[in-house]
Amino acid sequence: MGKVFAYNHKITSNETDVTQKINIGKMVDLMMLASEKQGNELGVGEKKVNELGYGWVVTQHLINIIDLPQINQEIKIWTKADSYNKYFTYRKFGIEDMDGNELVTMETIFVLMDFKNRKISSLIPELIDPYEAKESKKLKRFPTVPKEMQVQQRKEYTVRFMDIDSNKHVNNAHYFDWMLDSLDYDFLTTNDLKKINIQYKNEVRYGQKVESEMQLVIDDNQKFSLHRIQNGENISCIAQCFWK
Repeated sequence: MGKVFAYNHKITSNETDVTQKINIGKMVDLMMLASEKQGNELGVGEKKVNELGYGWVVTQHLINIIDLPQINQEIKIWTKADSYNKYFTYRKFGIEDMDGNELVTMETIFVLMDFKNRKISSLIPELIDPYEAKESKKLKRFPTVPKEMQVQQRKEYTVRFMDIDSNKHVNNAHYFDWMLDSLDYDFLTTNDLKKINIQYKNEVRYGQKVESEMQLVIDDNQKFSLHRIQNGENISCIAQCFWK
């Protein structure tokens, strides 16, 4: 069922926002760090993957938030590679308090990118086997994000050097800053984010300009925001965030 890796962490002030709860992008970074640490422990970390000419790329996150960690809180972050097929590997993450209470869960789809041609590669046993995930012939389907939206807010950003990761494109966690920045201060401080479904479509690279577009939907049954990061004619990512 996959080896489980876990580490403890204390939430610092620079990881939180004005509500004193953890910033969503920082939270995703901490969970992704668990994956990185496990890879290093098993001898198939980023350095090994890069030496073979590849890099791991996230295509989708499903995040469920029970209670966001707060400043100075001690938490446990865990992860495991759950299953894989020819092209996709599925990983689970979780954040718990020190009493074992579940705070956040995340499911993520990864693909292996060939650096030479910037295309998706079939998975390599050398990089998969150490995790002891189960092989599946079936394609695991995650919920999709609605593609159509009526844009109510639009902001433009230029990709900085600090936004780029070792794969030479914008770090996936950075998209959360662009998306949530399209919502106003009052909304963000009076509503709690409960679920996020984010799909990554096309990479964004240094110096490019992107537009963060948003639609907020509020009715009697639900409250959610739709987000789209646009890079020229290309859609870089789309997301749906559910609020309470």
